[in-house]
Amino acid sequence: MHLSNDKVSVIMPVYNSEIFLKDSINSVLHQTYQNLEIIAIDDGSTDNSLKILQKYSDKITVIHQENKGLADALNVGIKNMNGKWFKWFSPDDVLYSDAIEILVNEAKKLPENTIVYSNWELIDDIGKKIRDFFESNYNELNTFEYNVRLLDGQQINVNTTLIPTSLFKKGCLIQNLEDPIAIDYDFFLRAGMLYNTKFYLISKSLVQYRIHSLQSSHKNIVKTLSYLPKIRNNVMSKLEDTDQGQYLQHLSVYKKNKPFSKKTLEFGLKLTKNLLPSEITDKLLVFYVNHIRSNR
Repeated sequence: MHLSNDKVSVIMPVYNSEIFLKDSINSVLHQTYQNLEIIAIDDGSTDNSLKILQKYSDKITVIHQENKGLADALNVGIKNMNGKWFKWFSPDDVLYSDAIEILVNEAKKLPENTIVYSNWELIDDIGKKIRDFFESNYNELNTFEYNVRLLDGQQINVNTTLIPTSLFKKGCLIQNLEDPIAIDYDFFLRAGMLYNTKFYLISKSLVQYRIHSLQSSHKNIVKTLSYLPKIRNNVMSKLEDTDQGQYLQHLSVYKKNKPFSKKTLEFGLKLTKNLLPSEITDKLLVFYVNHIRSNR
């Protein structure tokens, strides 16, 4: 991996994504920020995804492999990229035309070990806007207090992020997990708690995040939510005992002092996960998770 000054490497893992793939690729190609490379990894698609990618082969790098999963596809892209920043982007979402320019301009003002992310829009399968999603603004918190929020379950939409590739050189890698939907949370938690990474929110929507019936992140959400404590315990186990104690103490205080409205939502989430039948659970859990995340 040879780093090029100010270049952004957009890595797009693709698996059976033919429906929205062209829109996603075109949104990256039409960025106002042009110092970028696009690497698409087709992870053994059985639809027309590879054929669509090959039509763009004069503008993007296309890598095809047998199906090995999301983490493996991302890591193949990371091994082949040359940028100073890494941008993971899903093949069903859409970037605003000035998204990367805004992210880079902000990243240049911040310490090198900073992950920049933004607000986003929810859109449906035909591109109609559903609503805006405003992430909690924790820019004034120190690294420790932000990590407490991460431990509590603070999620970051990875498609909005700009990540310094220096993190990978330090050993903070994307891990292959039992639940692939949780690999971004695992990465952010390890980046913050084990690599002293800072996080900075741009309070502007830069991405259109598509909700549709084929979306893997909204399937089996009960399984994913149940898997998150395992990730947290694994990361915590790598800390010194005194650091673990401090985090647990501050996390307990933070949970205790949450507004009643947030506690009510979290209680509803717990009931939904434990009591309702599986055929209606996932849709309700998506509702609860999104509302808990907003202004956490």
